[in-house]
Amino acid sequence: MHDWFDHILYATRAQPEASAMLMEDRVITYGMLGEAITSCAHRIAALDLAPDSLVAVCIENPIRHMTVSLALFRVGVRAISIDRGHSRAGLQPAVVLGDELAASAFASGAGFIEVTEGWFALDPSASLDPLPPQFSGEARISRHSLTSGSTGIPKMLHHSVGALGRSICSTVGFSNCGLVLCMPGLSSVFGFRIACGALASRKTLCFATSPYQAIRMIELFGIDMLYTATEQLVALARVARKTGAHLRSLRTTVVAGGIPTRALLEAAAIHLCKNIVCRYGTSELGVLAEASASNVLHKPGLIGFVLPGFEMAAFREDGQPCAPGEMGIVKARVKPSPDRGEDDWTDHGDVGWISAEGEVFVVGRTSDISPADFVTAAAREVSPVYEIEHLLRLEWDADDAAAVLIEPESTNADPDILIATVGCADANADALQDILRRRGIAGRVRLQPVPAIPRGAAGKVQRAQLKSMLRDSGGQGSEQRAS
Repeated sequence: MHDWFDHILYATRAQPEASAMLMEDRVITYGMLGEAITSCAHRIAALDLAPDSLVAVCIENPIRHMTVSLALFRVGVRAISIDRGHSRAGLQPAVVLGDELAASAFASGAGFIEVTEGWFALDPSASLDPLPPQFSGEARISRHSLTSGSTGIPKMLHHSVGALGRSICSTVGFSNCGLVLCMPGLSSVFGFRIACGALASRKTLCFATSPYQAIRMIELFGIDMLYTATEQLVALARVARKTGAHLRSLRTTVVAGGIPTRALLEAAAIHLCKNIVCRYGTSELGVLAEASASNVLHKPGLIGFVLPGFEMAAFREDGQPCAPGEMGIVKARVKPSPDRGEDDWTDHGDVGWISAEGEVFVVGRTSDISPADFVTAAAREVSPVYEIEHLLRLEWDADDAAAVLIEPESTNADPDILIATVGCADANADALQDILRRRGIAGRVRLQPVPAIPRGAAGKVQRAQLKSMLRDSGGQGSEQRAS
């Protein structure tokens, strides 16, 4: 067993009446969780899977999803969390453990096993054979995750027992909280790490399936810590503002993934809580850098300070490392050590620089910024497209929004700012022009309603496709110049 999992099992015996997981009005105690893990583990062990088998978990209910994932770790079988959309993503698991909703998606594939209510109820009268010895060793691959990477092409990441444990320790910190709301889904390794860390810390792990449910749960149960992705934080701030929610219990919000813009952090501080921590990391390595929202607001582009145990640097297109403060492609690795040697650098698809003091600055994605612009002074500013997108969703309640910049032929002219909006009939070009001007963003603004924003598998805006779509529209829509 690894120490974080030992802590969870110990909690199921030491505090069986304490609340382990909470969603809406359903509470699972640590005692109930321990029995459910044991029951599911015996069912999984009866499948006689090989040590290198891959088991996919496709269960919409996060409490059941988490329980089955822990049972797989207990038995020692490799696991990956997926959703129904991954049924045609090229995965070839030996078994898919899914709920009733997953049955239709995987009906034509072999190896689908429906996880029913009976999986989670330990029958005291049943004769349970001892579980087989766990496949041991920190180097053993215990979990996989899917990520689109910077290219948008899905790839499989492998997480060893030891690396998973170390990343859980770097991801979480719950010393002064009681209830932890985890918004990232468990198919995200970031969300899985948070969930494991909360249970290993003997906290109450809370789940919500929508921003409205999350706000309601924070108010009703007094949740004091929130983990969320950047896009989820946008939705939560919108709902809190529209409903006039009073989230007095929420003391800390941790946001990761994407670029936390000034517009987003200011809105979250007003409508959610003032203590906001921004984190930067990857599926491969976990959390790499961290900074308070006040630091991020004070230094535009700052994404965090490199955490102990990691090394981050910027690299030129030819693969050569940049000097401190020089613009390049941001990469990271675990610090070399006598026990581990040197790991490979991981490429996150971000453009930025690392200061001599270990500050990590990110100005945008490689898919959004031309590498040829790395050396220009203008490229050292965070791309305004992210600020514009958050403003439209926060100020005008756009269902979705995305922006692209069209650089002018003349060096003295301002760029064209093409903005696609979804469900935003009230967006006003004059008001947007005024806000952009006050925020130092200059350009000729064009608003264009569209049916949907083109996004990749990981939800990132496909800007080349968006630019082509907006150009094909003929530039129709409202236009103003922000200068």
